[in-house]
Amino acid sequence: ATRSPHRPNNIGLSLVKITGVDEKKKRLYIAALDLVNGTPVYDVKPVVPWDCPNNLVVPSWVSQDDALSTVSFTKEAGDNLEYLLKRKKLAPLYTVKDFDDAKEAIKEILSQDPRAAKKRGKLSTMTEPYKVTFGSIELKFIVEEQGKVDVIGMAELEIDDSTVFVDGIPLAREGTMA
Repeated sequence: ATRSPHRPNNIGLSLVKITGVDEKKKRLYIAALDLVNGTPVYDVKPVVPWDCPNNLVVPSWVSQDDALSTVSFTKEAGDNLEYLLKRKKLAPLYTVKDFDDAKEAIKEILSQDPRAAKKRGKLSTMTEPYKVTFGSIELKFIVEEQGKVDVIGMAELEIDDSTVFVDGIPLAREGTMA
């Protein structure tokens, strides 16, 4: 429990802004992170007067609007999500009763445009959908209109017996996922 940058482990420090608290779900919502997407936050400490930075500047990439402002689900994709939640494919993060939360998390991920850098900002020109891993499922989506993503399906990842899991999430290693 130290704020020192000289730490005995690989845990980093970030100054963040608390944007909301959901006591019922025991969730803390934060913004202005300088973390890679998916990095866990283990501890939050209050800012004290001698810690307050003067002239705080937030990088533009932290506060920019979502690249893809509208994310919608086909009926098939919604049905796929419900089926996968029933099979506990996003547990322990999401269960079947968390359908709306899981759907919102997917929307947040896709609104950031997770496609390769050379594809970002462009419409889909390929016949195959884009794919991205979320927990132990694969999301399939297309970008047909500027700023609009359509989630067209999702499926369980094919995971072999040697796959290592952390908090129910498979770690991707070369040759472990089909």
